[in-house]
Amino acid sequence: MSYIAPKDFSQDPEILAQVTKVMSGELDLSWMESIRERITARPTQARRGLTLDDINLGSYGPDEMPEIIRHNFSMAPRGAILPEGLPSLGYRLNRKSEVWSDRAASIFEEAKSRHWAPARSIDWKALDDHDYSDNEQRALQQLYTSLTSIGLITADVPSRWVWLMNQEFHEVKYLMCAQMIDGTRIAEVSRKRALYGVGALGVDCQPLGELLKMVFESGTYPCASLSLNLVLCPFTQMLARHLEFVSRNAADTQISTLVAQDATRFIAYGVDHVRGVVGTRESERETLNGHLDLVENGLVGVLGAREIVEPLILLSGGLDPVARTYARLVDEHFARCESAGLGDRRQRSPLPAFLELIRD
Repeated sequence: MSYIAPKDFSQDPEILAQVTKVMSGELDLSWMESIRERITARPTQARRGLTLDDINLGSYGPDEMPEIIRHNFSMAPRGAILPEGLPSLGYRLNRKSEVWSDRAASIFEEAKSRHWAPARSIDWKALDDHDYSDNEQRALQQLYTSLTSIGLITADVPSRWVWLMNQEFHEVKYLMCAQMIDGTRIAEVSRKRALYGVGALGVDCQPLGELLKMVFESGTYPCASLSLNLVLCPFTQMLARHLEFVSRNAADTQISTLVAQDATRFIAYGVDHVRGVVGTRESERETLNGHLDLVENGLVGVLGAREIVEPLILLSGGLDPVARTYARLVDEHFARCESAGLGDRRQRSPLPAFLELIRD
């Protein structure tokens, strides 16, 4: 059932009386006298324009927010005057440390400034001049089939949480909307690359599906952010960078560079966000590490899946370049986890043993 307002406004005597007075020229204007704070907001860098950080001044900024929001459960923007009787939207993420990153505003601005459109930003005709073999072309189509699924889940995960997040944290909500757009764009460009020319989609990857389900069904927002931004986005970044490495035309280079760029910005948010969670609430460290135990196991399944590793081997001319790429992914993963305050995970993670297996 949809929400029902507490009164029938079309029949409310008070509303009707107010409308009659306004229509007769009797203006109250009491709302003009209630402005609490005025600020002077100007662009600090003319080239960048007016950014969110430029207007985050005084009570309109995030510095004065309490750890737990108890005063505003409506859609009123942060810093607005809150009259009595505002409806509650039922937010569940009302603790600042659950969602916050000081970098969210600047990452959002960067996401907008680097917007691109797969239909026009890619020189698709350059694909006509490729010199891939038939098997290599099929390998690319297989990997882009997987990237299509990854892009869609990258959009789905923030959509599951953004409406539960208090409006006071609007910078993070903006960033999550940007992530939905970027994830959709990754899915779009991947599907178009797989089907361009004499194209075809590949085989869906069951281990990848398991990993995506782990990410999507994370029980808390910190766990969702951890698994999406510190596991799935780095995996996406790794695939894109490797595809750039094996690229043989301008279009494939463009696609892989732009996909890696989009994945990278959310890694930055993830590290800063998880660091804030652990720094504010030490008890969350083991919860997040326990969740990461499960997600890393899913990542091992994906790295070893035939639908992932075999196309990479075909495109790379052997296993050694792929093994080095995997090793770099794992090393960077552990470094990010440590930077995010989760400690050294090498002893509890299944990833090092997997690397030894493929090196042998």
